[in-house]
Amino acid sequence: MSVTLDLPPNILEQARKYAASEGVSLNELLLRMLKNELPREQPHKGNDILGRMRGTVVFMAEDFNAPLEDLKEYME
Repeated sequence: MSVTLDLPPNILEQARKYAASEGVSLNELLLRMLKNELPREQPHKGNDILGRMRGTVVFMAEDFNAPLEDLKEYME
């Protein structure tokens, strides 16, 4: 199976740098992440890594956390 990811250039560059710092290929890094083989607590090396996705949320509605009308009866 193959998967194509369309990542923003800045995220792709961060992933490449992180993979290089770990001494693995980008493919290997992504496989490890998908298999959840990376340690839970990793020291940051000055760069955010995949999963952080800083700057990718462009817009969030003011009522994002507001209760949904459809679920109101369950929330009383």
